[in-house]
Amino acid sequence: MSNDFESIVGWAPENKSLTTERAHSGRYSLKVDKDTEFSLTYDVLLGKLSAKRLRGVKLEAWAYLPNAGGDAKLGLVINAPNSEQTILGEGIQLGEQVKKYNEWVKVSKDIVFPPNAEYMSHMKIFLWRAGASAPAYIDDITLTPLD
Repeated sequence: MSNDFESIVGWAPENKSLTTERAHSGRYSLKVDKDTEFSLTYDVLLGKLSAKRLRGVKLEAWAYLPNAGGDAKLGLVINAPNSEQTILGEGIQLGEQVKKYNEWVKVSKDIVFPPNAEYMSHMKIFLWRAGASAPAYIDDITLTPLD
């Protein structure tokens, strides 16, 4: 899976997290700030993501932080089938990987799925402000299966 946020314009409801203020590629990225706690969310059944059971994924994206105050989190959550019960809550704390400000920096993390993540489990990916005091931007998200 990959998304540069260009193709969702017009398909998703209007959301102030989808912005043209900055972009790594194209015109759009996702942004969180003091007025936006969570970005648009990617929500998919694990069984729709891959025909075979995944051991996990490498989550990659490009992040832009204006300063250390933009320490938001790119979250990945897996919920149990037909439930909001979280069976995995992981992600990338942007401030741990972004050390250059006012430029796009590639971030990544390998995430191993728990044994109870199954075909009907929902995986969600989103940008979360998580107490950041400055804006944070994310673009060009990619998921690659772990071998």
